[in-house]
Amino acid sequence: MRVTLVHNPDAGEGRPQGRDLVKILEGAGLQVRYVTTENNWKNALDEPADFAVAAGGDGTVAKVLLAMLEREKPVALLPLGTANNIARTLGVVGDARALAAAWRVAAVRPFDVGRLRAPWGDERLVESFGGGVFAETILRGDKELDDPTAIVGPESDQAMLLLREIVHAAQPRPWRIELDGQDLSGEYLAVEALNIRFVGPNVPLAPEADPADGQLELVLIGEEHREALLEHLSGRLKQAAAGPPGLPVKRGRRLTVVLEQPFPPLHVDDDIVGRDVGGLEGEAARFVLELEPGAVQLLGADAHVAREP
Repeated sequence: MRVTLVHNPDAGEGRPQGRDLVKILEGAGLQVRYVTTENNWKNALDEPADFAVAAGGDGTVAKVLLAMLEREKPVALLPLGTANNIARTLGVVGDARALAAAWRVAAVRPFDVGRLRAPWGDERLVESFGGGVFAETILRGDKELDDPTAIVGPESDQAMLLLREIVHAAQPRPWRIELDGQDLSGEYLAVEALNIRFVGPNVPLAPEADPADGQLELVLIGEEHREALLEHLSGRLKQAAAGPPGLPVKRGRRLTVVLEQPFPPLHVDDDIVGRDVGGLEGEAARFVLELEPGAVQLLGADAHVAREP
């Protein structure tokens, strides 16, 4: 079987070398075309291959999945990042050698992709769209987590510490929200529409989410949910494990959000959006999010937990 391996060499704290990944895949009987995210990798996806392999964190996985929207090939995941929220949702964890060996016989599964109609144009997403405390963490984390003197400890702990600080200090703001015609407007610390189970530093906001069911999981975090989220984050930091924060989840197919300017921090997947938009007509901006069911195909996304051979 021929594969195109798209590798982000900066992903993960261990940062495996490309030659090591090629050796692992070749050891599983695969013919490998290797490219990195630092060069013209999208063109490589047009070359003959049975499937593509996204080797990196959530950002790399999302980019490869979106690039495959126009290409009729499945994607296999080799999670190398810090959070790996997409792979965790799908149960794709474990030893890289066992994962690669399983691809030869793994089933192909559909994966939904979101389409967000925003004032500045359309956005595609794999993970989530939202605003508030998680978007603020992305915005601040780009600067503060790159400062080695700011917070000590592993990158995942740094992100949770920053998120806990932001949740503690956050003030609710008004949101106009409609999900499948139901008015859910109110004041929230955060609004998150998810296609997967986790957001940020592995926070399981939607633990039952299925990215192949054509439905969004909407989590509205109000003042009454602040303590539960803080307890979850503190438990993770103290004991390295904690149950889900247990926030209410609503499911639907079409989400409409209307926001007054200035916007709160907004994110699409791991990218902050809307910060450079000015001069929009009127005082409010409208966002509409829907999923495209089964827009891409995943290989081995069947809750396979790989073990070392």
